[in-house]
Amino acid sequence: MTAMAERPRPFARRLCAPEGPVAGPGGWILNVCSFTRDQSWSTRGGDICATNVAAPGTTARLLNTGVDGSDGIPAALAFGPDGALYVTDEGHRAILRVGPDGARSRWADAFDGAPLNGPNDLVFDADGSCYFTDPWGSSLENPIGAVYGRAPAGDLCRIDSAMAFPNGIALRAGRLYVAETLRSCVWVYDVVGPGAAADRRLFCQLPPVPEAPVCGPDGMAFDSDGNLLVAHFGSGFVSVYDAAGTGTHRVACGGANPTNVCFGGAGHSTLFITVDDTGEMVAVDWEVPGQRLNFCPTATSGPHPFAVVLPGGEDAATEGAA
Repeated sequence: MTAMAERPRPFARRLCAPEGPVAGPGGWILNVCSFTRDQSWSTRGGDICATNVAAPGTTARLLNTGVDGSDGIPAALAFGPDGALYVTDEGHRAILRVGPDGARSRWADAFDGAPLNGPNDLVFDADGSCYFTDPWGSSLENPIGAVYGRAPAGDLCRIDSAMAFPNGIALRAGRLYVAETLRSCVWVYDVVGPGAAADRRLFCQLPPVPEAPVCGPDGMAFDSDGNLLVAHFGSGFVSVYDAAGTGTHRVACGGANPTNVCFGGAGHSTLFITVDDTGEMVAVDWEVPGQRLNFCPTATSGPHPFAVVLPGGEDAATEGAA
């Protein structure tokens, strides 16, 4: 793969273990902070933060998922069909729902009566089914990670199991893509029903990074041309794969450990990358628009329910940057 010449520009700094960026209403890009890395920084583990494309470098802390003395370890964000924000939280071993009033509830936390390991990433399809990875505690020696789907009616389906840290997850054209970090590969499945997918096969294998203590695919996103952008943790790059699973080029992120990616900004043509080791989110102009996620607030007309949680309240619902 060749490397893109364009260097990323800083967008948000001093983010403790940043992960899970997502485009919100009003030009806001949200992210989570999984762990407290530096006590001198204003962000803390458990935070959900927001930075506006009109004011790079100015980040607001919206809320923290810690509750009743239990630390949250949020990993990813997605907006659902009801306008709420859904948060995978490995500390609570659950997907949390954050409503427009800021109230939090446990939305998915068990399968067949047993608690989840700790969800990591999630994505909604157009019908409102949610697909998510559940890796916490899994390893090559202890491959207990799984992938689940939750139908709109609330029923959970176990799509896959015995995985070594299933991580990023993405949807396109009736297919589900799952990154398995510790085996350095991305799998693809066919969506076969509400919250259900089957027929796993290999989409791509990421190259090893011998000098990295841990490496492998993390968060992912599609652009509108069908290219899959994979945050390759440990490599210092976002790797780009075409629809056939062939690597085409790489995007430098300014640090060694990119964790996730999303599109946002004007025309959804800016790629945002969270980088764990530098505590930053960086931005890169993309040649084609990114694929808009289902229920993305930038695709709605009129005020979005979650705008009231963001700085500026209802004024944030005016989507000047979409």
